[in-house]
Amino acid sequence: MGALGALGVTASAYLDWLDDVMPTEMPLERLFQTEISGTASSYWTSVAAPLALVGVVGIIGALMRSRLVLTVAGLIGVATLALWIIMQALDLSPEDLEPSDYQSGVWVCVAGLVVLFIGVLSMGGRERDEPVDEEPVVDEERATFDDEPWSTETRSD
Repeated sequence: MGALGALGVTASAYLDWLDDVMPTEMPLERLFQTEISGTASSYWTSVAAPLALVGVVGIIGALMRSRLVLTVAGLIGVATLALWIIMQALDLSPEDLEPSDYQSGVWVCVAGLVVLFIGVLSMGGRERDEPVDEEPVVDEERATFDDEPWSTETRSD
């Protein structure tokens, strides 16, 4: 489930987020500054880059069955989404920005993050090999006090 959620977050990069603009068109600086305009010069300088990173790290975490790696992927996604929303709210007046203004990409990203974290929480823990305290099996018919290997006494039969 975690990998599926991570792929959902990555898929949101190819959908419109606000005003028919996709993350592939938004410059990465948009996450840290409010008055950035224009489009990204490449895919790796766009807001889509951290969303793609969520997918890669999420798949690696799922293959490793690592809660930590999946959680890191989720935190990258949450940070990207939260910073983008905060910068949008600062750039526009909060009265002008309503939840209905966000388009399908934002909601797919939110749903992907929810599925990712449900996957992390529902992961079973690793089974650890713990030493088992077992009693040695002794064949009582054949064992006698004199047959014990640690005995220093010699038999005189």
